[in-house]
Amino acid sequence: MDIRQLRYLVFTARYSSFRIAADKLNATQPAVSKGIRVLEQSVGVRLLDRGPWGVKPTEYGERLIQYGEVLLALTEEARTEIDAMLGAKRGRLRVGSLATTVRGVVPTAARRFLKKSPEVDLTFYEELSPALQAQLLKGSIDVAVMSRPHDFPDDELEYRALLNSPMQIVADITHPLLQRERLSLGDLTRYQWILPARPDPDRLTLDSLFSKAQLPLPKAVCETTSSRFQVSMLAGSPWLSYLTTSSAYTSDDNAQLAPLPLPTPAWTRSVGVAYRKQRVSRPIVDGFLRELEIAAAEFSASLDDPS
Repeated sequence: MDIRQLRYLVFTARYSSFRIAADKLNATQPAVSKGIRVLEQSVGVRLLDRGPWGVKPTEYGERLIQYGEVLLALTEEARTEIDAMLGAKRGRLRVGSLATTVRGVVPTAARRFLKKSPEVDLTFYEELSPALQAQLLKGSIDVAVMSRPHDFPDDELEYRALLNSPMQIVADITHPLLQRERLSLGDLTRYQWILPARPDPDRLTLDSLFSKAQLPLPKAVCETTSSRFQVSMLAGSPWLSYLTTSSAYTSDDNAQLAPLPLPTPAWTRSVGVAYRKQRVSRPIVDGFLRELEIAAAEFSASLDDPS
């Protein structure tokens, strides 16, 4: 078994297609198919099931793919480290972030980072915290700006707190609840919600608020990982959801959403940055982390002194 064969396996399973995997890897389809066949012969089991539906991994394939993802990530780390030792500011950095991460923090950090390291190939992904954690563990991304899930694996990942972001429950600007001067959680129970799926940390915190008030848990009419889809669904609807107090969707001049007049912010989201524990220093990751911490500190200071 070699790295090339593992890469063929991982990409074919990822896209459920030999052809697409070959295109992504700049290889021929016969070469990818042959490489996986040789890998299957070397381990003595079938790794992929092939059928009219496409390609999917067997039980053995799933297990080997888990190791393959990690090995490919370590290979990338090694290449990045050699680049750094040679004094080059180049390499690849894959950053994942909450879709509703505080406005401006991640883009500000990314712009500053690329100004200092213009040769770095930076790729950005949006997801919810549990999915970001899973991608870190698989090696699909290098850094995740996220809330810390309850099952955070401290033995494999590092986590640094960045900032605390107040959250607010929001609705369409024409929502009847916005005609009230003051609301309680009990006033919200008759409405349905647009929410991320459990076990997203914010979803669990929202559940906890209603549970402690001895109220029925919020019922999602639709679950989504996309903040844009969330906002589009809320606009013109009777449904509810939540956003950060700094969200452009509620604070811009043409905002379609508004916070409900509850006594205080619903809760405070703790946002941090997670990454795999580093056996050796990765200058590209370390450089991006520095820019994130600076941008987060500036944002926190702006909240304390809005003038």
